[in-house]
Amino acid sequence: MPDDHLSSQDAVDAVDVPGESATSSRAQASSGAGGTPPDAPAARVGASPGHGSPSQITPATLWSAIWPDTLLAQDVRNVTHPPSPLMLYLRALGSSRKPARAQPMPSIAFERRDVRLDADDIARYASLCGFSPAHGVPPTWPHLLAFAQHMLLMTDRAFPFAMLGMVHLANHNRQFARLSVGDRLDLHVQCGALYAHDKGQVFTVLTTARRDGNIVWTGESLYLRTGVKDPVGAPYRSELRADATLVTSEKFLAPADLGRRYARVSGDYNPIHLWPLTAKLFGFERPIIHGMWSFARSLATVLPAQAGDQLDLLVEFKTPLRLPGEATLWRERSTATKWVSTLDTPHSAGNVFELRDATGTVPHLRGRWQSFDAAPATEAAAATDPSSLPTTSPTTSTTPDRS
Repeated sequence: MPDDHLSSQDAVDAVDVPGESATSSRAQASSGAGGTPPDAPAARVGASPGHGSPSQITPATLWSAIWPDTLLAQDVRNVTHPPSPLMLYLRALGSSRKPARAQPMPSIAFERRDVRLDADDIARYASLCGFSPAHGVPPTWPHLLAFAQHMLLMTDRAFPFAMLGMVHLANHNRQFARLSVGDRLDLHVQCGALYAHDKGQVFTVLTTARRDGNIVWTGESLYLRTGVKDPVGAPYRSELRADATLVTSEKFLAPADLGRRYARVSGDYNPIHLWPLTAKLFGFERPIIHGMWSFARSLATVLPAQAGDQLDLLVEFKTPLRLPGEATLWRERSTATKWVSTLDTPHSAGNVFELRDATGTVPHLRGRWQSFDAAPATEAAAATDPSSLPTTSPTTSTTPDRS
């Protein structure tokens, strides 16, 4: 169960690495399931296919368009009954003796078929994260559906790194079609590219969700295994930079039991999120909330219900939000949706935001969302100033836990 952030204050420096300082003369990369070809150009976390709107990409070419240097895994293992959270945690403990050295990623995948989008489960998740009914199925929900498969992959004997103590650096999710309650998805999880980081090895876990054979959602999760010498791959580059023009729009209250409540919804029972005692066992003064909750809670506020069915979402995690705690959401002064036309690449525009501490000085995360099929924003919407919005508490501080 990866840590969502580094435990110390220098986490910002650890994950906010400019491309120039991340260069390694020994950067090598292996081809195959999780590899990048030798001498590949430095890649950015938020890099997109560059083929215009996702609607222009056929299912047959979608994988190669998004991850051109990653082959589909050869060994695909079907998951019919996901293990219990206790079993997954025991598997994570069992991986703790793996050496911290750079190795090729295994060409294995875990696939779970016919996964139903359950209305009650989605409602509990949406309530806990602040999504409204108008949002429909939250675009972050497939990540949670695939969590057990992530765990199975990262605790497999062939996986080269110990799981405990990993740092969750970033997530890049793409939604290519609207998801609806009752949909049935086939979820595929495997290793992706490796990146060299000055604090260790960055590896990628790729998730695809198919509906009726078509890819409707993809996820790219980047993790840092600290302490690995001579990491391989292209230099890791943070995609999002600090933006001094953002204004505060809302305060979030994160109660002491939030980690336990989110664990019951997500299945992520990492001890650092649950109780003060279990957090201290892993070097944290107090429990910290899951980074994916912080991302979803921020996204629920900044993402308009009319954002469209095709979305590109990027988040980079910076420092932990301790429980209980308070955070402030910062976003652009204009709330106009930056729409991406079919002639633009997904990288050409974005609606950026940051979740910071109560003082507004230390970032917990930086994010960006983009829409490919929503109508362009009107001038009236562009004039809206989020700084004039009233300060409210999040759903988690006012709505009873229904899990």
